[in-house]
Amino acid sequence: MRALRLPLLLVFALSLVVATQPVLAQSASYRGFDERVGQTALPLWGGVQLENLAFNPHSRILEISVPVPILPNVGFHRQAYEVENSFGRVDQMGGSQMVRAALPFGLTLEAGAMVDGFGNRQNDFVGLTFRWSDLRHRHSRMARYKAGPIPRKETSSSGGFPLLKTAGTIALIALLAGGGGGGGDPVPNPNPNPGDGTWRLVWSDEFSASVLDTKKWNTTDSYNRPQCFGGYNDEQQCYTSSPNNISIVNGHLVLTARPESGLNEGRTYTSGRIQSAGKGDFIYGKFEARIKLPVGQGSWPAFWMLPTNPSYGGWPESGEIDIMEAINLGVDGEHAVHGTAHFGYPKGQVGAKINLDDINAFHTYAVEWYPNEMHWTIDGAQYASATQGEWYTSEARINANAPFDQPFHMILNFAVGGRWPGDTDGTNFPRQMEVDYVRVYRCEGSSASSCKN
Repeated sequence: MRALRLPLLLVFALSLVVATQPVLAQSASYRGFDERVGQTALPLWGGVQLENLAFNPHSRILEISVPVPILPNVGFHRQAYEVENSFGRVDQMGGSQMVRAALPFGLTLEAGAMVDGFGNRQNDFVGLTFRWSDLRHRHSRMARYKAGPIPRKETSSSGGFPLLKTAGTIALIALLAGGGGGGGDPVPNPNPNPGDGTWRLVWSDEFSASVLDTKKWNTTDSYNRPQCFGGYNDEQQCYTSSPNNISIVNGHLVLTARPESGLNEGRTYTSGRIQSAGKGDFIYGKFEARIKLPVGQGSWPAFWMLPTNPSYGGWPESGEIDIMEAINLGVDGEHAVHGTAHFGYPKGQVGAKINLDDINAFHTYAVEWYPNEMHWTIDGAQYASATQGEWYTSEARINANAPFDQPFHMILNFAVGGRWPGDTDGTNFPRQMEVDYVRVYRCEGSSASSCKN
């Protein structure tokens, strides 16, 4: 039986909802209720409090706290979550357990571990937070780190303090965290066989038909914005669904950018963009495509992902995963492709780039997305990674893996110009981005992270 499976917790939560109907009635939305609970908590009995209760079509989150006897201002917190895949089946679950100690002057010390759906301990963390909620109306970020050396300083969105270096204090909190909740058994040791999973293909498009498969792809913008919308990037293209811009040729998807007059907003090019929102939405897995990229000044091709439901607010708070993007390939010796994760204030993004050995050839670009880690690869070789401790969104105070704990969809597009590449020089058009295939794999193993090498 999976250790953090939610039925019993959900029964408790539903009973609680009935008992607290007036509180829910005051909330216009889930987000409003979450704000209420997240800032003030909801007292139950015997000191137990509901810290977070959240439901959306694809996930459920529940967090409760229990006071630690004898130790004032110290509580044990347990969080659990379930996430459904695009077929409505719960296949990802986990949570965290921690001891939280309220210190003077608005300081809070926390220590504990992330736990997968089988009760395996993952990513031990310890951190100090300064809360200035009366002025900022939000809790600041919890500084979370894997077990090992403690950094000298972590700065939060609301103000920062050095992590405590007093060994006795850290040891006390860590000891309490390891004791489990309410005198229960300790968390089992981590999976003794990491990397025991295998990747199973769950979605693909080989582009073998004569036209684009509209059961898998949309040609509209992800959020129903006008097709000339350029993401605030001052791009020069309008996207269309015309065969002049989106076509299937010899088993390849071809996105073509070409000059055009009379377009809205003064745009001077048309191009192609497809996305899988509502038809291919996923949380965690391996996402790859084999692509031949366009070259030339102003070329900006990309294979990337956006949240299908931006649960944490506008960009970048709800996240963005750039599996591959490139600008101006072949111009002044430019050979780089970029893999990046975007998220909220204050850090904003993390990623890396790598130079292609041949910019005129097909290459396979992929990201492996785990609950608390991402790996970027090209032709099967990893060149970048990011861990949960490196990303953060200010709109999710409790959800440790946010914003990358929600379903995302895939996007392939060929932009022209914009703030990053600069305007095109108008030469070598039409230009084409060719895609041989797109494939999505799910990790089959003891946990969602079992496929890590």
